[in-house]
Amino acid sequence: MKIRRPRAEVSDDMQLYRSTMFCLSITAALFATAAPAFAQALDRVSVRADVFFYGAHAPIMVGIVDGIYKKHGIDVTFSTGRGSSTTIQTVANQSDQFGFADAGALVRLTAQGLHAKQIVGMMQTGSYSIISFPESNIAKPKDLEGKTTGFAPGGATDQIFPAFAKMTGVDTTTIKSVSVDPQARDSLFLLKKIDFDIALAAAQFPILEERCNCKLNLMRFSDYGLRLMSNGIVASDKLIADNPDLVRRFVAAPVEATNVAIANPEHAVDDFLQYAPNAGFSRKVVADQWKEAMALAHTPRTKDKPFGVMDRQDWQETIDVLSQYLNIPKGAVTPDKVYTNEYVPQ
Repeated sequence: MKIRRPRAEVSDDMQLYRSTMFCLSITAALFATAAPAFAQALDRVSVRADVFFYGAHAPIMVGIVDGIYKKHGIDVTFSTGRGSSTTIQTVANQSDQFGFADAGALVRLTAQGLHAKQIVGMMQTGSYSIISFPESNIAKPKDLEGKTTGFAPGGATDQIFPAFAKMTGVDTTTIKSVSVDPQARDSLFLLKKIDFDIALAAAQFPILEERCNCKLNLMRFSDYGLRLMSNGIVASDKLIADNPDLVRRFVAAPVEATNVAIANPEHAVDDFLQYAPNAGFSRKVVADQWKEAMALAHTPRTKDKPFGVMDRQDWQETIDVLSQYLNIPKGAVTPDKVYTNEYVPQ
């Protein structure tokens, strides 16, 4: 004889089963919906260039276009600047989290009490230069006397020019000048309203030669003994102290992107033109700028070290030169105040 379970008990069991399965399905759906949201939670940061976009910025653009920053959990906005000094100041006050800026400008501002450091050495050899038309008859530093130029107060090369002038015996009081931003100075130079341009060869020399469709004279500061650390990624001391994980992830991205750009320069140029289609440069100009930047990536002391790693003695020599020629109080700046290798993958 079969004993049947009461219908109410069957109904209760089924109801419990169905309720449990319903709850599990809802929980699974919530996790499935939430997982992409967690995966997409990126740290948003802004990066400020030293001036207009040029080929040396290609690694940052490769990092953005190829998704390298996002792989490291960072969403980057990269914007043009108005000179290294201005960029460093916006980084120090955290209007921007990171900047691409010049070492000489950083040393000068540090002496004035600013707190920021280079955390990746992108171009460790300076390309500070004087550019002129052959007919200006500027073949050596003393030939600058009596000539006309434009000074960009926030520009990296303008910050270093007084040291170059003192080192080479140029009387700057004889040089006539107007105050301009770097791009306006280039235009004045091409219009021959000024006799020489104070510029970064890595940025401006290929542009100016293409725009004038001519050969220009190039006088590098380094050829006259003024060898200084140059451009790198800068962060404020406060950001480094408050969010070292973000700094470490951010540094890893341009180092990785630079290795991609060095291995495939054409790809680097492609990414540059994709990110900055309105930069106004031909493919050849960007390629020439990046080629120059690659040649300046290391110093003799760092040529066998991983990309981005800087040398303490290189920084000390830069500080010593600037202290000697720019009236920076001796001891006001030490290498530890202006750089760190702590976050560079090695």
